Amino acid sequence: MKLSKYNYIIKREDFAYWYNGIEHTYFRLPIDLSHKVEATINIPNGITLLPEAFVDKLTSSGFLISDEIDELDIIRTRNESRINQKDYMLIILPTLNCNYKCWYCIQDHIPSRMSLKTIESIKTHIDYMINVEHITSLQIEWFGGEPFMYFNQIISPICEYAKYICAERNIVYGTSATTNGYFLLPEKVVDLIRLGFTRFQITLDGPKQEHDKVKFQHNCASTFVHVLGNIENILNNSKDIQILLRINYTEDNLNYQIVDDVNKIISQANRSRILINPKKVWQEIVNKERYNNVSTLLDLFETSGYKVNRLDFIWDFVPCYANRKYYNAINYNGDVIKCTACDDLYDKQSHGIINKDGSITWDSNFIAKYEAKSFENAECLTCKYLPICMGICPRDYGSISYCKFNGMDIKIEDALVNYINSMYKNK
Repeated sequence: MKLSKYNYIIKREDFAYWYNGIEHTYFRLPIDLSHKVEATINIPNGITLLPEAFVDKLTSSGFLISDEIDELDIIRTRNESRINQKDYMLIILPTLNCNYKCWYCIQDHIPSRMSLKTIESIKTHIDYMINVEHITSLQIEWFGGEPFMYFNQIISPICEYAKYICAERNIVYGTSATTNGYFLLPEKVVDLIRLGFTRFQITLDGPKQEHDKVKFQHNCASTFVHVLGNIENILNNSKDIQILLRINYTEDNLNYQIVDDVNKIISQANRSRILINPKKVWQEIVNKERYNNVSTLLDLFETSGYKVNRLDFIWDFVPCYANRKYYNAINYNGDVIKCTACDDLYDKQSHGIINKDGSITWDSNFIAKYEAKSFENAECLTCKYLPICMGICPRDYGSISYCKFNGMDIKIEDALVNYINSMYKNK
């Protein structure tokens, strides 16, 4: 037996925190006991000196593995399995236009709207994926621009068709959306439930005062109050819908006041169905010391009753969902792409086209970088954090070399400690 090379053992004053990056298992030990365990394991035949039950725990959790196991083989196998898993995720962009003009947005909000012809080709594509590719589930994610600018014209007819055909073929169906939340009005809630929406990702830009400087709308006194009011109403009327509340932060708007501002609108009963996920605005320079403030913000939200995302890691051995075979995105103009966070949305040439039978024909040069294994390089293969990172963004493969964690404020070891402590506290 040997120790996994993807064990992260982090020592603090009172405890040592053990986390295995392949199995995502963890525990903590008093610091003195952890030192003794490590010292015992590292002497010849030392494992035999440990209590049998403890050795069984280390083995079943992936901390101890057989001598002949190559963990890179495990990572590669799980990567390949997940990439080919037939749970189909389809992102649809009804428009690239938006009612907001956020300063940091990566997109050009051009006047645009999906045509009836493209809507029909999407339906044909869904048929093809069910009847020919034999997908096991269909998850439609609405994106934009602001997708709910065209709820009745585009979202509703596609969802109605997808829900019907999936039920007819006994395929698991769900739909969700990344939206600014402005148009999720009370009068739409019945339709949202009927169409099968289960999750909305909605962004706040700091406390109310800061948010309203970034997101503003004619004849709306506060988009902060308006959007959170929409969220509260949805959660009051549906027990199945979850909210991912993304907090876009900068050095200037990272302010704990946001917790009180959100609490004034979201009732205690609904907070456990909201997941808080802070994200640095991409233009903001990296500051690892700022992670301490982010961690405190998560503590405050968690104390108030919300769920929080403490580990912004890769959990499924795929660097990006765009690497998955059974994932695609369809732009408003019918062009099929992979990444919605780059200029592919605006290219004049086609990257992928939906054929008359619903299949997709790709530009071979375009699709090749998403089919490549971006972690298959010397730096990633020798990195102890490989299974929780899995390499660079696929759109950069072959042109840029970097460590994904270098672009984030996160301190990996502190994040693991905070996560494990939180899990122990909430047991």
